[in-house]
Amino acid sequence: MIEINLLPIKAKKKSELARQFVSLYFLSVLLAMSVIGYLWHSNGERIDSGRKRLARVQQEVSNYSKYEDILKELTAKKEIVDKKRTIIEDLQKDRDSIVRILALLAVQVPPDKMWFEKFVQTSNVIVVDGVALSNEAIVEFMRNLESSPYIEKGSVNLVHSRRTVMSSMKLREFQVSYRFHPYSDVKKKAKTQPS
Repeated sequence: MIEINLLPIKAKKKSELARQFVSLYFLSVLLAMSVIGYLWHSNGERIDSGRKRLARVQQEVSNYSKYEDILKELTAKKEIVDKKRTIIEDLQKDRDSIVRILALLAVQVPPDKMWFEKFVQTSNVIVVDGVALSNEAIVEFMRNLESSPYIEKGSVNLVHSRRTVMSSMKLREFQVSYRFHPYSDVKKKAKTQPS
């Protein structure tokens, strides 16, 4: 007997194609889900590994933080010692300034014409109060000061000069101010000037 297929061939092919498409769709969904699952799992392991590393690093940081505190403390102490050393060096450098100032005054004063009553030093500014026999003695004293390398040029000023009577003598009471250069400055200036 002869069998004849009366079903259309196209319908059979369509159903076969639809079945293949559905299985391919489920297979691709299954493949995509397995890829996503694999990536999820591997990224989760990387995240766990990163968290463990972070915990180790934080532990090391906490272990070394005490050393950082010690370093800060030592740095602060070093700065204090450096400041003290600088102050000591500055004091050592010009420790004889007052002696030089008084020696300069003793040399520059006109003999038996002038007497000092008060001497005030504020930083490098010197103020001298005294009594002189005349205005000429005061002028001579100021000229002598101006010629000294320890005195800043143009800084010698007569603050006041007035007539006074002491022991029935007519005298001149005066006040002179000037800027004094310490020996270290004079020495430095002498080195920089050409010979």
